[in-house]
Amino acid sequence: MWKVFLKLHLAVLIAGFTGVFGRLISYDAFVLVFIRFAIAALSAYVILKCLGRIKAVSVRSKIQGLFVGALLAIHLIFFYLSIKLSNVSIGTVTLASSSFFTSLLEPKVLNKKFDKTSLIYASLNIVGLLLIFNFDTKFRLGISVGFVAAFLAALFTVFNKKFSYGKDAYTFINYEMSGGFLLVLVLAPIYLCVCGTSSIYFDAKDLIYLFLLATIFTVFLYLMVVQLAAKVSAFTLMLTFNLEPVYAIIIAMILFNEANEVNFSFYIGVALMISSVLLQNMKSKLEK
Repeated sequence: MWKVFLKLHLAVLIAGFTGVFGRLISYDAFVLVFIRFAIAALSAYVILKCLGRIKAVSVRSKIQGLFVGALLAIHLIFFYLSIKLSNVSIGTVTLASSSFFTSLLEPKVLNKKFDKTSLIYASLNIVGLLLIFNFDTKFRLGISVGFVAAFLAALFTVFNKKFSYGKDAYTFINYEMSGGFLLVLVLAPIYLCVCGTSSIYFDAKDLIYLFLLATIFTVFLYLMVVQLAAKVSAFTLMLTFNLEPVYAIIIAMILFNEANEVNFSFYIGVALMISSVLLQNMKSKLEK
């Protein structure tokens, strides 16, 4: 089981860089996600097709994969919007509330027994977030958007667990990436009507960042997530991913000097969330 947790934490480390790209890339949240999924969907299909890893599946399975991918895309739009409205540290830390939503959604969606212990651990995250939420009013809009992103992340995690179980991970990730791209493609006309074309321009540096984000930090990352979803609970998966802010914060402090934008209560909140992750991991290991 330790190999599974090692792979899980490797995935979290990789995920820790995704928020950083949100700060490095100058495109707004929607354009960023649109280009990311365009590259990711094409890359996933070409690579997996060449490797012969895409298998024939039922129409139902295809729809399920597309649905999960759409959830991922809408989650990422709100996630990057949260970062644009605040900073990398706030945007990623707010996602920690997803474990609370997951603890409530998982029993209903997956027909599992409600786990009071999981809710207690998730509540530590909420206490930590309250400390973070109160430290500076200028970030409250970004935090509020982050809560929406966290709820959508919980939906993605639970339905990913439900629909990917027993399916070929490579085939499922192909339809997942396609589902994300189809969603942003459908939303594109609405975006253009509201925002116009001023946010659409060519920037070589941004496109290089987006290529890395779409391939290594999307296709490879979510392939790992699909594989892990078959071996650990959705709650454990989501709660462990709450360590993502720790990596993101360290990187953001080095690259963007975000240490000057937070205070002591912020670190107390982060410490509580890390504690909840460690407690849940210990619980999962004991259950095995």
